Amino acid sequence: MDHPSHPPRALSDEALAFIVRLHSGEAQPADRAAFAAWRGQSADHEAAAREAEQLWGEASDLHQDRRTGLIRPGAAARPRRSGLSRRAMLGGAAGLGIAGAGGAWMAGLLAERPDIATGTGEVRTVTLADRSRVTLNARSALALDFSPTRRGVRLMTGQAFFEVAPDAARPFEVTAGAGRVRALGTAFDIDANRGDGSLAVGVTEHAVEVTGTSTLTLNAGERVEIAGNGRLGPVTLQPADVTLAWRSGLFIAEDRPLADILAALRPYHAGWIIARGEGIEALRVNAVLDLRTPDLSLAALAQGLPIRVIQLSPYLTVVSAS
Repeated sequence: MDHPSHPPRALSDEALAFIVRLHSGEAQPADRAAFAAWRGQSADHEAAAREAEQLWGEASDLHQDRRTGLIRPGAAARPRRSGLSRRAMLGGAAGLGIAGAGGAWMAGLLAERPDIATGTGEVRTVTLADRSRVTLNARSALALDFSPTRRGVRLMTGQAFFEVAPDAARPFEVTAGAGRVRALGTAFDIDANRGDGSLAVGVTEHAVEVTGTSTLTLNAGERVEIAGNGRLGPVTLQPADVTLAWRSGLFIAEDRPLADILAALRPYHAGWIIARGEGIEALRVNAVLDLRTPDLSLAALAQGLPIRVIQLSPYLTVVSAS
């Protein structure tokens, strides 16, 4: 049977309601018969049914961390450890006990315990032993390695803004992913919360030395991305107010891919945000979004982009082509 790639949204929502019902553990033969009759009404109905079934299948690759309750991908390879069925996730998510803040969330994600960590939606500023200050974005973690000769910091995950106290005898260096940033008397931001192993460095005061597979000096008002393999991208201009907007709970997107926006919203969402559909994450965005209300921000994006946002449960949101 021929059918369009993207059925009407109303039909998609109806199909998802059927799927959730059929896998709720309470479905009756009449429910299955009703779904079969519904999907046979037209090519659009059949396309919506297949799309809902595919979403259900993709949802099986999520699991609930036993210690934290956080939903993460990767359950398919270890279903006995996950203890989270698709029925529980889509039909009864209110009882999952999703972790929201503090070190409990980080303990479930990191084999090595960090020295400083934040939880979902938590932004925290800490003064280090050398009087430097670091502000961590939500779901971020740092490991410290200070000695009489050096000040070393590893950004294990997430995003952090550093205001470095001067100390000529002890260089201040931050490692993250495949990159290293050495402060040259400065304030700078490192965003490693991008989901693909890459990171971005933005400088708001003075300069830093950035090293991947090559080395460059990055000055105030400049930004560079470092790929997962350490390759440095081109230096671009980025004003300090854009770099630091997240500290006020905002994300300023100036011709940024949707992938960057979703990566910024995820640490503020109690569950999981999934993007599905070829080319979805490459869509360009110009917007100012409130990180503290990710569901509302996603709804606003759906008003201006060819996407739709489907909330399968309070803890699972799917962004797909409209």
